[in-house]
Amino acid sequence: MRGRDGSTLFELLTVLAVVGVLAAVAVPGAAHVRSTFAGAEGARRLALVLRAAQAEAQSRSGPVRVEVDAGGDYTVTGASGDLVTSGRLGARVTSTYPGGVLEFTQRGWARIPGSSSPRAGHFGIAGAISSATVIVQLSGCVRCT
Repeated sequence: MRGRDGSTLFELLTVLAVVGVLAAVAVPGAAHVRSTFAGAEGARRLALVLRAAQAEAQSRSGPVRVEVDAGGDYTVTGASGDLVTSGRLGARVTSTYPGGVLEFTQRGWARIPGSSSPRAGHFGIAGAISSATVIVQLSGCVRCT
């Protein structure tokens, strides 16, 4: 008797069932890993947004305002209210700046809008498991911890 070529429908369905079970187990685990890194990734993204807003203020020779809401949505606008950029961090945010709003001066210093003196502060970015902090120093230096 000759060996047969190919596979039967039963063998094919068995392989598909095994692949389906493995996918059902792996997908929630992958989502958990992604949410674990949401805090750190959101902090890196916010630090880049803040540095870009600072550079924009220096290049425009005028203030640039950054607003970050508790849900992680941010908006960067110029002195005349023109939109520079906006986006989403993908994590929850808390801040020592009232309402999550700060303004960079033409010298690159951070301040509360309407104030004339620089103000240091920080943003806390919280993922499902991990969290990170973006610090804005009095000198205007922005860094992640």
